[in-house]
Amino acid sequence: MSRYIPTNSETRDFPAAVVVAYCFESKNGPAYVAYKGRQGKPARFFAFASPDRRDRHLSNYIDQQTEFEALKRTRRQTGHGLIVGDIVFSTWGYEQTNVDFFEVLRVPTDLSAVVRQIESETIEDKPGSMTGKTTAKPGQFVAVAKSETRRACGVHVLNGGKMRGQLQKWDGTPRRVTWYA
Repeated sequence: MSRYIPTNSETRDFPAAVVVAYCFESKNGPAYVAYKGRQGKPARFFAFASPDRRDRHLSNYIDQQTEFEALKRTRRQTGHGLIVGDIVFSTWGYEQTNVDFFEVLRVPTDLSAVVRQIESETIEDKPGSMTGKTTAKPGQFVAVAKSETRRACGVHVLNGGKMRGQLQKWDGTPRRVTWYA
């Protein structure tokens, strides 16, 4: 999709916000169309009663997007804070709750960790209830599991990759699980 760039428009580039805006005179008054990143669809397309109101509106949008981009940069640069031996888990499922535990084997950088799935022990609440709690068995790896490198996506949080959800640091408390026959 190609971008709509009005004729006789003034281009305003805002690299910190990753926004480019085109200010122009429309039949409805002063207007602007703004694009975020490489998007082809406009993020904003407004007309105003005066150029001052248009510029204030655009300024507010740019401030918001600059703050958002700074937050994204900070989040990307924040390390996970995990050490070798830490246990992380992923909770996932539809109509049942599954919990997978992983042990941190190596920490190549502050932004990545090598993990491998470990065994868990599940204790059923009552016989036939199909609910219970599960705990990790550190050092007891799942036989077919391979080591996988995962990227940080926050403090004590790794991207789950092919697995569902995120891998969060386990605090040692049993995690709730459900299943059906």
